[in-house]
Amino acid sequence: MSISPSDAEVIKRVVSTLNSDPQLIHATELAPLRQWAAALGAVFPEPAKPAPEEAGDAESEEDEERWALEAEEPENIPAIQGEPSDEATEKAMALKGEAADLAADNKYEEAVAKMGEALKLNPGNAMYWGLRSLYFLKLNRPRAALTSANRALEINPQNVRALRVRGTVNRHLGRWKEALKDLSDAQAIDYDDAINEIMRFVQERLTARHQRDLQKQTRLEEEAARRRQEELHQRQSAQASAPPTGAAPGGMPGGIPPQMASMFQDPEILTAMQDPEVAAKLSQAMSNPMMLMELSNDPKVGPILEKMMSKMMGGGGMPGMGGMPPGMGGAGMPPGMGGAQPDAGVGKNDDLD
Repeated sequence: MSISPSDAEVIKRVVSTLNSDPQLIHATELAPLRQWAAALGAVFPEPAKPAPEEAGDAESEEDEERWALEAEEPENIPAIQGEPSDEATEKAMALKGEAADLAADNKYEEAVAKMGEALKLNPGNAMYWGLRSLYFLKLNRPRAALTSANRALEINPQNVRALRVRGTVNRHLGRWKEALKDLSDAQAIDYDDAINEIMRFVQERLTARHQRDLQKQTRLEEEAARRRQEELHQRQSAQASAPPTGAAPGGMPGGIPPQMASMFQDPEILTAMQDPEVAAKLSQAMSNPMMLMELSNDPKVGPILEKMMSKMMGGGGMPGMGGMPPGMGGAGMPPGMGGAQPDAGVGKNDDLD
């Protein structure tokens, strides 16, 4: 017998996939490959454990009947190549009968041992694996029960006994979704009142967990919305308190030339601008330069105005103050602040051509 090129390509793809993700060897669809490899002595990676958050949620729930997986691994029974002989099949059936008699007397350890002998002769029998899983369950060995139940369901996904065992173990491990699926599948094949009671408990726990998840999600969404609202409020407050572009402190008119910007960096001027009276008078002077003479004698405004004038001397004057009337020097104004003459800046001998 030879392998066709198409079959060889399939094998290559499967091997490539398993190299990328070795956990896939535990997939139900690959049960025949796993059994064949086990018969040759292959060692497989441990099945992936439940996600940490799911395990954490289960551990946080109160459950007086919660179990923990035992450390002891069950005896590994490898698969065999081909079908068992008639003699092996008959002997395995006899061992299975002996195991049932022992279980009837609550001798589950001996029953497990007998089923192990039967499975070594006929490891492809799903019913035998299902019985072995049940006996392990009676011994409160959930890990061993799960292992045998999984082997049974790999051979026959509709093995009711294995579905019930695995669903029951998952119930006691707090794996509510997995438990509900297995128990529901078992009930659809063969209804049982005792299993129905377990299902009712599992459904209640699953519903409670779903409600907690919804409440947690709602809290997270509300917290995110609250943070967004706070950030929006902070931005709006900052925008409302910030002066308009080009505006000076204290409500002074906007459009401040760049050369005057340094004037408003002076701490003394900035402090004075916080006084509504000073700010109002300076604002009026900005729009009516004729008030400067009067304000220079003001006890509050005069000193600030003098300091502002000294800073602006090299900057071309305050807006709207070009061409100040002659004779505005004195009266408390800074020295040299006399009004510019009409011919200022033009020498008598300049050529006007």
